[in-house]
Amino acid sequence: MEIKHKLPLVTMLLLISFASVNAVMFTPALPDIANYFAISHDKAQLTISWYLIGYASGQLIYGPLANRFGRKPTIYGGVILQIISSLICAASGFIHWYPLLVIGRLLLAFGSGVGLKMTFTLVNECYPPKAAAKMISFLILAFAITPGLSAALGGILNQSFGWISCFYAGAAYGLVLLAFAYRLPETLAQLDFDALKWPHLIESYGVQFKNQRLVAGALMMGTSTCFVYTFAAIAPFVAINMLGMASAEYGIANILPAVGLAVGTLTSARLTERFDFNAMIIGGLAIAAIGVFLMFTATWLHGDAIHSIFIPMMIIYLGLSAILANASTIAMSDVEDKSHGAAVMSFINMGTATVVVLAIGWLHVTTILMPILFLAYCAAMAVFYWMAK
Repeated sequence: MEIKHKLPLVTMLLLISFASVNAVMFTPALPDIANYFAISHDKAQLTISWYLIGYASGQLIYGPLANRFGRKPTIYGGVILQIISSLICAASGFIHWYPLLVIGRLLLAFGSGVGLKMTFTLVNECYPPKAAAKMISFLILAFAITPGLSAALGGILNQSFGWISCFYAGAAYGLVLLAFAYRLPETLAQLDFDALKWPHLIESYGVQFKNQRLVAGALMMGTSTCFVYTFAAIAPFVAINMLGMASAEYGIANILPAVGLAVGTLTSARLTERFDFNAMIIGGLAIAAIGVFLMFTATWLHGDAIHSIFIPMMIIYLGLSAILANASTIAMSDVEDKSHGAAVMSFINMGTATVVVLAIGWLHVTTILMPILFLAYCAAMAVFYWMAK
């Protein structure tokens, strides 16, 4: 199979990281947001929980929209919604009404969620499986660079200008992506005018949810994503409130996990040409497990935030980089309808993370909670890998 279109790498990096940047940029400000609105930390985490709900459910919307109106118009619509929603989040601070922030975050998720789904659609439509796995490995570099940098930027913005400035920065990101998206090819050969009709939707998604390899691979991805969003939901309160880090210091420390994911991504892209998907996933699981063990040990020894959170996360992310790219390729390997398949994969991926983060909201946050959850995630990934074989 030949490459049908060469996708612009910078644009694709911005697109795949769109939702994750919007998810984490404001996280260093969560304690300040809780103080600003005079709410509990658990209630402040609703801004993450509802974001994930919108992110997961939005994945199923973009599949039929992309088939009905085309890939590029769907991307334009999602980005424009993200820009408007970022301004709604900022407005909540001026009128001092917390429910508007939660609503804005939900709409923000619907808009920015276009990035992940459309990335997998475009890559799998333009590249054969091996090339797609390599491309996705490079694209996961965006998860290494942009979320870490956005958290660092969010910490600096929050400390210097207040938490509202984080959402202005998010709106600026959307404007940049809107300009770059013009360079993307339109990969849909023919519009499907029945794509939004209920019988068609039920039949198309029913076929995808019956694909065991797609579901198992997506669950493996979702469990990997749980690491990312559990870290985003819990780490600010542990590091800042329990271990005494400053907001800006916390933001900068997020670069350490980013380094692990960057190194892992570049290594994974190179090794994909030499090893099969199974070897890459098993190796990634082993490395992630080592990181979890170090987190347990450092937490048990009452280490500071750098040693008990950020260095172990760097190693965990090193392992996850090998899992994410190869799990997505396994999930999509038997799928003919790439648009609906990518939508289901992204829905299961983010839906898994959403359920987990909502469940975390019922738990009491302690320093040992994160390593316990991470150990459970490693075990779950091993089970889903066995199911996907």
